[in-house]
Amino acid sequence: MKSVLIYAGTTEGRTLAWKLAQEGIPSEVCVATEYGQQVMQAIDKDKTDKKNLIKVHQGRMLPEQMRALLEEGDYLAVVDGTHPFATVVTENVRKSIQGMDVPYFRLERDLQEPQNLEKMTRRRLCHFYASAKECAQALKTGDGNVLLTTGSKELALFCEDETIRKRLVVRVLPGKESMEACWENGLEGKQIIAMQGPFTKEMNLATIRQYSITSLVTKESGKIGGLDEKLEAALEAEIECHVIRKPARDAEDAYTFAEVYEALLKLAKQDDDFEKTSPDESRAGLRNAGKNKGQEETGREERSSSRFDVVLAGIGPGARELQTVALEKRLLESDYVFGAKRMIAGVTAKVKSFPYYLDKDVIPCLKRIGRESDGEVKVTILFSGDTGFYSGAEKLMQALQELEGAKVSILPGISSITALCAKLGENWQDAMIMSAHGTNKDAWKTEMPFGLRRGKKIFFLTSGPEDVREVGGLLQTYGFDQDYVIRLGHQLSYEDEKVSELTAKEAIKTEKPGLYAGILVKRCMPMEDGEEGRKVLSDAVTPGWKDEAFLRDKVPMTKEEVREISICKLGLTENAVAYDVGSGTGSIAMEVAALSPGIKVYAVECEKDAISLLKRNREYFGAFNVQVVEGMAPEVLYDLPAPTHVFVGGSKGNLKEILDAIRGKNPEARVVVNAVSLETIAKMQELIKEYPMRDVDVTTVSVSKAKKLGEYHLMQAANPVMIFSFTFEKGGE
Repeated sequence: MKSVLIYAGTTEGRTLAWKLAQEGIPSEVCVATEYGQQVMQAIDKDKTDKKNLIKVHQGRMLPEQMRALLEEGDYLAVVDGTHPFATVVTENVRKSIQGMDVPYFRLERDLQEPQNLEKMTRRRLCHFYASAKECAQALKTGDGNVLLTTGSKELALFCEDETIRKRLVVRVLPGKESMEACWENGLEGKQIIAMQGPFTKEMNLATIRQYSITSLVTKESGKIGGLDEKLEAALEAEIECHVIRKPARDAEDAYTFAEVYEALLKLAKQDDDFEKTSPDESRAGLRNAGKNKGQEETGREERSSSRFDVVLAGIGPGARELQTVALEKRLLESDYVFGAKRMIAGVTAKVKSFPYYLDKDVIPCLKRIGRESDGEVKVTILFSGDTGFYSGAEKLMQALQELEGAKVSILPGISSITALCAKLGENWQDAMIMSAHGTNKDAWKTEMPFGLRRGKKIFFLTSGPEDVREVGGLLQTYGFDQDYVIRLGHQLSYEDEKVSELTAKEAIKTEKPGLYAGILVKRCMPMEDGEEGRKVLSDAVTPGWKDEAFLRDKVPMTKEEVREISICKLGLTENAVAYDVGSGTGSIAMEVAALSPGIKVYAVECEKDAISLLKRNREYFGAFNVQVVEGMAPEVLYDLPAPTHVFVGGSKGNLKEILDAIRGKNPEARVVVNAVSLETIAKMQELIKEYPMRDVDVTTVSVSKAKKLGEYHLMQAANPVMIFSFTFEKGGE
């Protein structure tokens, strides 16, 4: 049998060779480096019976050398599976096959948008560049250590400037060529991490913290290249991420992994039957399975002329009885049905099915169907619950918009929240809704305390028993385990359906696998002896906590009335990044954090007793969107992300230096300064004249409160506080 010639510089290329071997199809794999050869040979040592089907060529080749290899052999097809950024190699491969009667496939990596990209961009932590050279130029204006994860080929661009080179920590493959590139570019041993991926978020985060990284540089390498994990780590560490965009490709020349694999299987079958057909028929079949640059194009439009009538449908909780009549009718009309295995298993209509529901699997399959079909094709894609409730339908619908000739519509289903509430006799219009299914579960840690503190009913959707255990643990962590119970639905609508009411202590023992949905409701069962509930603070969404709500000890605290005026003067916004400098007990930080789970608060404190109390209040209020920063301002401010809002309650005599640091990080930051001493008041009066500011306001607050003395109430005055509020303006010295 003829071999497939694969230029493999990626995981996809190597995987393709092994998958073909499992089908008995031989391949010759070309890798550039000795390390690439080692990786190729070590992919699967157990499959010794298939190794004879894979031949490895090692060494870089020019177009004429590639051409010679092609002419010497007899190949079924040529596959370019090199790295998305290896544009020179791709061009060389294309040149080598010009005029040759052999199918050519460019194996294109699926670059789906990373999950945290929007959040990173919104926080101005993500920057994009058209080239490595442009990225290196941008790094010249920054400071702090840079984790470079772009490999060894373009090291010279980042090492030319000495100021950048000294800041670099580079992560490269543990091969001879990579290490030599590091030495040649003047990097020291302490700057080099030689490891083979893939790297988890935790590994990336550990590296960032170990080397005090402030900026991460990566290529737009897609999920398989670890981009998601890098962005997740950068987001958690609150550091900037510099992304080099993938070079533009000719979309008509690119195929997905599934498309290439299916086409090669078809070619192999044609090759087996070669003697049964005429040479002209065989060559025509080959040309239709792949395209060669320079040959006459058959055109994807002709192969995908079929019109797709696609319906994304919610099947409800699972049982057929809870599916809509419209869905039943649609299934009877369908030519193909897609969905998770458990969903298509329940389809009784006689229709061809595929166990796919992700766009990376569905789209290639639909394209194959389109090439093999004439006329309209009716396709139904199934999703659990309702298509508009934490469903993958939205993402797939966006992907289907790019599929030519596709008409897409949606059929809703009964969601798990409506099914559970109906079973329990609860309403859900006033409930907070959270999901661990298809979302970032870390959001639970900041969103759940908001609802609990306000006595809200909270509905949660899970991916399994581990999420139920986590909910129980969070209730205990926040101190609300005696105030709330969990009303839990397991396998709703199925024969083994069970609805129960659990305490937090019982929830953390949940082990039984299956589908769970639950509601946190205020406890109605009597408390046992010794149990003590936690007081719900308020339904209000404005600041206004009593001083008595905080753990105090002897640490100074901004008093209640002054605190509320100061917070209002800050003019906080959704997703604000706020500093509380001289945080003390953390009363400002906690109230600011409680206004919205999207607000990120950095509570800065240098006194040990205050730091301990600050952390206790953070745990007590479940304010996990507060990060405690230990140390003296302004020094500790430089490593923090740029603030949008800043409260200064204590400066230790460094007021000007603190304001300089804030203005340097954000020349348009909103600032509130509380001053009690005459020295601080005098200093602020000077600084108001020195800095360019707008919306300047100075307010003196004198608070007197009634104190009971015997049968009488006397007014007792607190020290007056002067509140300075302003917004920095760009310009000035």
